[in-house]
Amino acid sequence: MRDKIDLLLKTKRLSATSFARMLEIQPSSISHILSGRNKPSYDLVVKILRAFPELNPDWLLLDSSEMFRDKSEHSSDSTLFPAAESDLQTGATGSMEENMKISESKTDEKNELVNIFSRTQNVQKDVDRILILYHDGSFDSYSK
Repeated sequence: MRDKIDLLLKTKRLSATSFARMLEIQPSSISHILSGRNKPSYDLVVKILRAFPELNPDWLLLDSSEMFRDKSEHSSDSTLFPAAESDLQTGATGSMEENMKISESKTDEKNELVNIFSRTQNVQKDVDRILILYHDGSFDSYSK
């Protein structure tokens, strides 16, 4: 990921100091990452993705070939996971019955994501884990 952050800085024509200022972190944190001393934390990755919404998270995290999102893909993000979006809108409040329905829909969502991901892969591999990063900094992790 060090090389990707370095490439992002060059592409956006940013110094490490200005990049750190944008992310509201210490410049030494970026320096340590770029030198290979430290690896980026989850919080830093979230800050990068929030600061650069056009950045393709798959490129940053999973070695996708496209550094930036397709404009049409970026505008339709909110419709990819409707159950997750409704969870954010309703929050943690609600009756136990509603929470059970949400839990069941998340299980269905997990199965749907595993099926979609498996169909889009050209190689025969089993999905072990899916990680969904939400705009509020929270995440869901689904494992077999």
